[in-house]
Amino acid sequence: MTFPRMTGLSALLVSAAMLPLVAHAQSYPSPAYQGGVPSQSQTQIDGSAPVQGAPAQQAPQVSPQVRADTERAMHYPLPPDFMTRAAATIAELQARNIQPPNSHGTSLGDTIRQISQVPGLAPVLQSHGFTPETFVMGMTAFGMTLAASNGQLPNGMPTPNPANVALFKAQPGQVSALMQAMGNPPH
Repeated sequence: MTFPRMTGLSALLVSAAMLPLVAHAQSYPSPAYQGGVPSQSQTQIDGSAPVQGAPAQQAPQVSPQVRADTERAMHYPLPPDFMTRAAATIAELQARNIQPPNSHGTSLGDTIRQISQVPGLAPVLQSHGFTPETFVMGMTAFGMTLAASNGQLPNGMPTPNPANVALFKAQPGQVSALMQAMGNPPH
């Protein structure tokens, strides 16, 4: 099942938490070929050895923090009513003109701290059953699950929580409603 892609301003809230992870996703460890005889760690996903003469690919190192944040976000369990509550939360935040901070290059922990310091945001989150942490983690898991469902994540990224994927499949209308609340109507 393919879901609408997030673009432009519609991704603002998701990107507040997700950008640090996706920005580093291109450097997430993947099999590399260093020339010569491939080692067992240099086999392709299908188990075959890389083609002789293929160019060497040196994957940049990923910090332990980015690796831990990515794993945490991809495995975070979304509650069954997450999308409904998140859509209502976003609508209220937009109505009050409350914007998340730019968290590009920050860890999930730093993003959560930044979100918790935005004036007026915590009471809105609380009124919809969220804390800054559960909102950031939920929106990040939502965005990464959506990206994974659309094949938008690079190879080597962890797979999303299977329960979240099942939730997306069981509630496609809620996925669309949340996207619409974010300002990105489904195509």
